Amino acid sequence: MRTTGIIHADLLSALTTLRHTDLFAVSDSGLPVPAGVPVIDLGISYGLPRFEPVLDLVLAEVTVEAAWTSRDITQHNPEAATMLTDRLQPELLDHADFKNRIGQCRFVVRTGEARPYANVLLRAGVPWL
Repeated sequence: MRTTGIIHADLLSALTTLRHTDLFAVSDSGLPVPAGVPVIDLGISYGLPRFEPVLDLVLAEVTVEAAWTSRDITQHNPEAATMLTDRLQPELLDHADFKNRIGQCRFVVRTGEARPYANVLLRAGVPWL
């Protein structure tokens, strides 16, 4: 039994199947996900769990080589924009383009985050030693 890190079996399983260049996302509670893209739903209530701690747990488990977020985050959720910039330096996309790219994801991790635009698209990297 794991004693640290992610204990959600479905999330941990999905993360361990990622390979180099696979896309996945961590989202707020409202991001539209296209049919056919699996959603690992962690939301139990609006606001729980929040986006930031879920993202931090994911980043502790996975090597990420690139990230994207909606340009709208800078105006509508500057706290999340700053947090993402500090951790990932994501490329900013038009929101429609961002949502279109979600269709290329292996899966989306849905949080209960109730603040707008708290979403990030991630590309798995390789932990070369």
